[in-house]
Amino acid sequence: MNTMSHAQFSKFSPITVAVKKNVRHLRLKAGHSMIEGARLLGVSRKQLEDIETIRNYGCHLDLELLAKLKVIYGTSLDELTGELPVDYYSEYYARPRKRLGSKPR
Repeated sequence: MNTMSHAQFSKFSPITVAVKKNVRHLRLKAGHSMIEGARLLGVSRKQLEDIETIRNYGCHLDLELLAKLKVIYGTSLDELTGELPVDYYSEYYARPRKRLGSKPR
């Protein structure tokens, strides 16, 4: 798992990017539109777009959302996160703190 290859995802940790991809995959596999997926999660369509996006915009994931996804799509958290590195100090778990587009003062 090479975290450096995810430079374009620098707002999110690699684990967040993986989960966001899995959220979209689960929704599509279930045959839900954006509107239906948003309704099931109790969010707006725009919020679901932000949840599923892996670019340098969008929103971070929270525990409540992960719990809803687990129940709605009948999946485990292991399936949502995928294979994880055993080194819990790995960069895979670190959310980058660098501000994008800001100029140094």
